[in-house]
Amino acid sequence: MRILLVEDDTLLAQIVADHLISQHYVVDTATDGLTGFDYALAVTYDLIVLDVNLPHLNGIQLCQQLRQNSYTGSILLLTAKGESSDKVIGLDAGADDYVVKPCPVEEISARVRALLRRSNLAGLPTLTWKNLSLNPVTCEVTCDGQPLALSPKEYSLLELFLRHPQRVFSSASILENLWSFEDVPGEETIRSHIKRLRRKLKPSGHDALIETVYGMGYRLKQADAPTPPAIVSPPKSQAIEDKARQAVIGLWSQFKQPTLERLAVLDQAVLALEAQALSPTIHHASIHAAHKLAGSLGMLGFPAGSQLGREIEHLLLAPTPPTLAQLKPLIRRLHEVLEAPEVQSRPMQPPQFESLSLPAPNGKVQPAIAKLKLLLIAPNPAFTQQLQQKGQDFGFQVTVAHDITAARCCLALGLPDLILFAPIASLADSSELEFLDALQGQTPQPVVVLLTKPSDFANRLTGMRRGYDRFISQSTPVDKILMQLRALYPSPSPPSINVLAVDDDPIILAQLAQCLPAWGIQLTTSTNPATLWQTLETIQPDLLILDVTMPTLSGIEVCQLIRSDNTWNNLPILFLTSWCEPEAILQIYQAGADDYVSKPFTDLEVVTRIFNRLARNRSTNLVQAV
Repeated sequence: MRILLVEDDTLLAQIVADHLISQHYVVDTATDGLTGFDYALAVTYDLIVLDVNLPHLNGIQLCQQLRQNSYTGSILLLTAKGESSDKVIGLDAGADDYVVKPCPVEEISARVRALLRRSNLAGLPTLTWKNLSLNPVTCEVTCDGQPLALSPKEYSLLELFLRHPQRVFSSASILENLWSFEDVPGEETIRSHIKRLRRKLKPSGHDALIETVYGMGYRLKQADAPTPPAIVSPPKSQAIEDKARQAVIGLWSQFKQPTLERLAVLDQAVLALEAQALSPTIHHASIHAAHKLAGSLGMLGFPAGSQLGREIEHLLLAPTPPTLAQLKPLIRRLHEVLEAPEVQSRPMQPPQFESLSLPAPNGKVQPAIAKLKLLLIAPNPAFTQQLQQKGQDFGFQVTVAHDITAARCCLALGLPDLILFAPIASLADSSELEFLDALQGQTPQPVVVLLTKPSDFANRLTGMRRGYDRFISQSTPVDKILMQLRALYPSPSPPSINVLAVDDDPIILAQLAQCLPAWGIQLTTSTNPATLWQTLETIQPDLLILDVTMPTLSGIEVCQLIRSDNTWNNLPILFLTSWCEPEAILQIYQAGADDYVSKPFTDLEVVTRIFNRLARNRSTNLVQAV
C-alpha cells in the first residue's frame, strides 16, 4: 500500500517513514503543502498523513483541497494542536483521524492500520489464495498454518496481487505501486523479485499463483473479487439553535442523584483513610466511581469535575494507596464544583455534511430532486455526447458548449445549477479567465467544477487561486464524473442512520440519546455487552459505539470478537473512553477500532466523528459500485 507523508520536520518525517516502511508500506514524503498536493494529484495513495503547520499550504487547507478534488482515501492529521476545537476543524476539513504530537510511532502505525482496514483496498482482514493466507495486520504469510519467510518486497508483491485478483499489472505499474519516488529501479528488478517469489512459493505448490500475461504483465491466477459492501449515506444536517444548554440542564436534573451517589463512594474512601481502614473493596469501588465521574461529569456540564475525577482515579490507581492529604482536597474541590449554581454548557451548531443519492436497484443513481441543469464546456465531441447521454441517468439535464463563446450564449438563456469546464489550453488565457471572473457576479452563482489533466498542476493552481477549488481528472470515467458531480447535491430523503451504543454508564447513554437524534441518527442503547450479538442481528447498525471499561466484558474484548466475525468485521467502531494515555489508545486501535473520542466529549465532536466515518465509507463504496 502507498502512503503519502507531508511533514516539514525532516527528522520526524524520516522516523515515521522508516517505521511505516518497516511494515511493508511504500512511503513518499513531501515537506510542504503544495508539493504534497502535487504528489496527491499525480499518484493514487491509499492514505495521506498530514502535518497541520506546513509551509505554502497548511494541512487544513491541503485536506480541504484533497476532498474537493475527489480524493476518497483516508487522511490522518498529525499535529501538536490538541484542543477539541482544533480537532473539530480538522475533522470538518475532511480528515478521518487526528493524532496529537508527541505520540509513539506505534500509535501512528496502529491508526494507519485502522484507517486502511476501512478503506476500499483493505476491506478483508486476511487475504487468501487456496490454502495460502496473508495477514495485513501482522504482516505474516502462512501456508497450511506454517509461516512462509518472504522479503519485504516479496511480501508487498504478493499482497498487491492478492488485493487486486483480476487486474493485470505491468512492470511500470508495479514500480508505481511498490517503490517510492526516491527509489525506483529498472524493470529487470521486477522480474527478479517475481522469480524469487515464485521460487519461495514452489515448495508449497503455489509457484503458479502469479501468472505471466505475455506482452502485458502479471496477474493473480484464478481468484474472485470481493463483493462491494452496502452503501451508507449520511442525512442532511438539521439546524440546532440553543437546545444544547437546556438538554444538559435536563440531564443534570435526571442524573444528579446517581452522580452524588458516586461522590458518596469517594467520601467513604476518605472516611476509611481517616480511620486507617481503606479495604480493597472500598478501594476498588472508589476507583470505579472516580472513573465514571471522569467520563460523565463533562457530559453534565461540569468539565472541571471530569478533570478532578481523572486526577482522583490516577491517584487511586497508583501502586501505593493514596494518603488522606492527597485525596481529601481533591474530593472537597469536587464537592465545590458540583455545588456550583449553573451547569456549564454552550449551544453548538451541527456540522455541515454532504449527502449522496443511493444506487437504485438497477445500479443507477436515483435523482435526488428534479433534473439539475448542467452546462458542459468541453471541445471533445465524443466525450460531450457520452456525458450528455449518461447524464440523464444521474438526474442531470446537460447542455453542451464547445467553446467560451457558445458558453456565454448558453448563460444568456439562463443560469445552470452546475458548470463542468474543461479548459482548452491554459487558464492563463484571458478569455477563459474573464469567463470565470464573470461567473463570480452571477446570482445565484453556479457551482463550477474544472475538468483538468492529472499532470496539469498549473491550471489547478490558477483555478484554486481564482476561487474555483473543485477539480476532476479528465481521465476519470464518465460514470464516476457524474457520480462525483451528483455528490455535490443532497438527497431529499436520506435513509436513516442506525447507531448502537454499548456503555454501562446510563449518563453517557442519556447524553448520546439527547444529542444524536437531533442529527437524524436513530440510537439504540445497551448497558450489557453480553447481549450484543442478539442486538446486532436485530437492528443491523451502521456504526457501533463502545465504552472501554465495562463489567464482565470489556469494550476491547467486544471489539476483538467483532473483528473476528466475518459478518461484522467491517462494522465501523467508535470508542468513547476516559482513558487518554497513549498505551490505552494504542490498545484500542490494536483491537480493531476505527476511531475514539475522549470523555467528556462535546456533542459536536462525537457527531462529527460519526458522520466523517460514515461519509468516508460511503464515498469509497460509491466509487466501488461504478
